[in-house]
Amino acid sequence: MKHDLRKRMNLVLITADDVDWSALGFMTGRRDLTPNLDRLAERSHVFEQVRTAAPICMPSRQAFMSGLLPHRNGGNGFFPMHEGTPTLCSMLKSEGYYCAASHKIGHMQPATSFPWDMMQEGKIRHPMVHAHLAQLAIIEARAQYKPFFINCNINDPHRPFYGSAEAEELDHGQTGPYRIPNPIGPDDVTIPANLEDLPQIREEIAQYWNSTQRLDIAVGNILTVLEESGAMDDTIVLFVSDHGMPMPFAKATCYDHGIRTPVVLHAPGQTAPRRFDSLASNLDILPTLLELLDIARPANLDGRSWVPLMKGAGDVEQRQYVMSYVDYTSSGWQYPSRSLQDRRYALHFMAWADGKTKLNLESMWGLTYPAMAKAAETNAEIARRVHQYIHGRLLALYDLKADPGQRVNLIDDAAHSEIAARMKRLMLEEMQRTLDPQLENYRLVLDGKVPVLQQNPARYRIASE
Repeated sequence: MKHDLRKRMNLVLITADDVDWSALGFMTGRRDLTPNLDRLAERSHVFEQVRTAAPICMPSRQAFMSGLLPHRNGGNGFFPMHEGTPTLCSMLKSEGYYCAASHKIGHMQPATSFPWDMMQEGKIRHPMVHAHLAQLAIIEARAQYKPFFINCNINDPHRPFYGSAEAEELDHGQTGPYRIPNPIGPDDVTIPANLEDLPQIREEIAQYWNSTQRLDIAVGNILTVLEESGAMDDTIVLFVSDHGMPMPFAKATCYDHGIRTPVVLHAPGQTAPRRFDSLASNLDILPTLLELLDIARPANLDGRSWVPLMKGAGDVEQRQYVMSYVDYTSSGWQYPSRSLQDRRYALHFMAWADGKTKLNLESMWGLTYPAMAKAAETNAEIARRVHQYIHGRLLALYDLKADPGQRVNLIDDAAHSEIAARMKRLMLEEMQRTLDPQLENYRLVLDGKVPVLQQNPARYRIASE
């Protein structure tokens, strides 16, 4: 039986570009940074322990829009998924939804999997640009008597950060609507566990948090459009970041500040808002939204729906671990990495840590990494940290409770031998199950051998925009 389109719930999916969980007020108690998101979180479900399948923009977005692991959908780098891959956009379009998206259009490919009715590409950080797209999409959907799906992909807090010299032109000198009302300074920030407390790092974290404040203003503008249109009570709203901060030991790595990305899910008429600290994956977003919208899900998804958890079902199977994946970066270079994480420990496998390859990422731009590299010249502890970052560790085990910055490798620690053995086995089984392209390299490392990489950056680097 066909659904009456006029009675279907709408959907607004809001994404942030590179926002770290530690910058979000509803996650840290820092209430002055993200007041609009905080208010949304108060009346929504909050999933605190979500990890992204891929801590890089394009693979992450294609993963949560398809519900498939990057190496299963074919988009494990800055290139399209396999032709014919169903996505949230294509499935809702086939159900009669009017589908619109602002920005990051080129990071969701192939175009056949994302048949938008309205789309607006760009990198503008004007905090009204997404609200205007949403307003137009709602008007057009209503004119066609259709429910709407609007995907607003906000560019903040991606580099260049608010107030930096590099952002001067892009942000029109932080004037007019580009300016936030209450910029913070280096003395106002808290340094996350993955970074060092150095003056230049404090300066850049302040810029990053100010960019996050502008992200929040953009979110508030989108929500205002929904309220003023009268659609809020008939619209599911989900907020998520593609991955964590664009800093060392974060974006484009499987360290926790790269992969942790909490979700806020406002589902009118569902269940009373709750906070969940169960392990989850951003691959779960697609099946959850499909179930909330009463749309049949494909059979082969890697994610699982949160709806039973939201409804308080007592027999919901809890995830025992999550895995995250890096293969190709925007430069086209491979830095294959895997993490398998439970509530306490994280096992890392870095196939690129062969003793010759050095990490070279966009996260090393700006003030933070150069400050670490300079301090390493006279500080032995920071020198070890820099070495860890740029040379990697083939296998590492971290105690996330005792060592949230993931500095101390316990892989050969006798007291943790059973934990290490169990997690090595679980990673092997998961790589076998999903036909992971790094499976043979992982087996080599388990046998004490050096992995083999075949680089071809010209083929795999991001296409010109």
